[in-house]
Amino acid sequence: MITREQVDHIAVLARIELNDAMRERMQKDLSSILGYVDQLSRVDTSGIDPLYQVTGLENQARADEHRGDWPLDARLSELLVGQAPHQHERSVKVKSVKAK
Repeated sequence: MITREQVDHIAVLARIELNDAMRERMQKDLSSILGYVDQLSRVDTSGIDPLYQVTGLENQARADEHRGDWPLDARLSELLVGQAPHQHERSVKVKSVKAK
């Protein structure tokens, strides 16, 4: 069974606050889920080929092409970009994103 400390640690990682009632419920629910996963891991699957997907579709993606749904003229571009708090020419200006 999952301990109270483990539930608290998971709550910190998930950035959620739990009261005592929720903490007990999470402890019970998470223990039940892990028990089921443990039960599944004991099933003998040695003679079964891996199944990577179930639909039979492979590499199904539409072409990345303009469909003309919303013709982007100068007026629409100005309306859309004009809603942004910071702009540069006809583009939305955002802070740079740095990888950690």
